[in-house]
Amino acid sequence: MAFQSDNTLMSTGEMIVELAMTPLRALGRGIVYLTENNSRAQTLRALAAISDDQLAARGLTRAEVVAMAFPHDI
Repeated sequence: MAFQSDNTLMSTGEMIVELAMTPLRALGRGIVYLTENNSRAQTLRALAAISDDQLAARGLTRAEVVAMAFPHDI
């Protein structure tokens, strides 16, 4: 038996599950970090921040801006 962070007892089975899950959680956090900091994701966030009115003032639609940002994907 061991203590959890809230000072309650943890069974051996719970400890094994926790031990197995720790690297998987770290892997999941790493994947999320990589996808959120991907240059394509950053470009999409920047495009999403531009309002439709600002795009209209430039004579562009959202679809045209996306096509310009990712010309090889369309």
